[in-house]
Amino acid sequence: MRTRIHAAALCIALSLPAPCLAHGSDGVEQPLYEMDARYVADALSNVHGGLREGSAWVDYLELAAGFDAGRALGIGDLKLFTSVVRTNPPTFSDRYVGDAMVVSNIDSERALRVLEAWFDWGFEARGAGSVLVGLYDLNTEFDTTESRGLFINSAYGIGQELAQTGRNGPSIYPVTALAARVAWAPSEPWLLKFAVVDGVPGDPDDHHKSRWHLSRSEGALLIGEITAAAGPVAQLSVGHWRYTEEFAGVRPALEDGEFRFERDNHGTYVTAEFRPRNEPEPGAPRWSAFVRAGQANDRINVFERHFAAGVVADLPWPGAHGSQLGLAASEARLGDDYRSLRGQLGTDLARYERNMELTW
Repeated sequence: MRTRIHAAALCIALSLPAPCLAHGSDGVEQPLYEMDARYVADALSNVHGGLREGSAWVDYLELAAGFDAGRALGIGDLKLFTSVVRTNPPTFSDRYVGDAMVVSNIDSERALRVLEAWFDWGFEARGAGSVLVGLYDLNTEFDTTESRGLFINSAYGIGQELAQTGRNGPSIYPVTALAARVAWAPSEPWLLKFAVVDGVPGDPDDHHKSRWHLSRSEGALLIGEITAAAGPVAQLSVGHWRYTEEFAGVRPALEDGEFRFERDNHGTYVTAEFRPRNEPEPGAPRWSAFVRAGQANDRINVFERHFAAGVVADLPWPGAHGSQLGLAASEARLGDDYRSLRGQLGTDLARYERNMELTW
């Protein structure tokens, strides 16, 4: 599966702020435009079980640029952003492990493509809001919490029940689609987000291509999320998504073996993040925790449910920047229709795929 929460065994990032600067409201010089280069790599080894034992080096390179067009041109709050990624071929889960949730969240097909290219216009309407239009990665804003960003496994990015959907996945790393997103914070502690996204990101027949298009025949993915925050202590989000186009069921529904097509590919997720009410004593770790649950229509999708939970400690050692220690577990449950179909074909599948991750 794919996610925009980057976690890796090795991460090298270089930020190059532009020389053209302006003063912010706090008196600090703010760049009008910035460029960023990020290289992320995982050194992975399957030591027992799975498809076969072996090791792999999984990596990707991203180049990004942002421009504060509103301040530069005097036209209000308008931001421009674009990023290009180079990804390598899948070399670990497909070859060695055989898991559905995918060990490394950067494991993907080999390609060089534009990942994001959008403009974001901010406005005030009884609260702060913004409208984003362009090539957009849903998982940068939907179904995400800060503490999940530590973990390498894709199960702790966007939920498995949503990541599995669509003809070519939803619009997330490494293949994105044209989208329009509205975000609005009417008052504390609420934040509302809604997006309409092209239903088929990229080209399902050629993983090396980027395709910017809209097609009525391919439909759209509609997704909305409501977030409420209790200050720095807790954050709760509820999201719902639905595809407008019809999809075939996962098992034959008619006597002649034909599949029934349904316009009911939808699901819901809930995610929460918690932190202690009081600041820790100097030199003590700072804790955070998350829980997430999601469900999808199992008449259309392979997995019907996904659960994840974890805890992260921000440690003051070693050195000046400290470190993070995290433990998380997740479970993806296969739908009854898919298990029944595979059983008829002679394959007895387990009901669950589970994983645990301990990361420092």
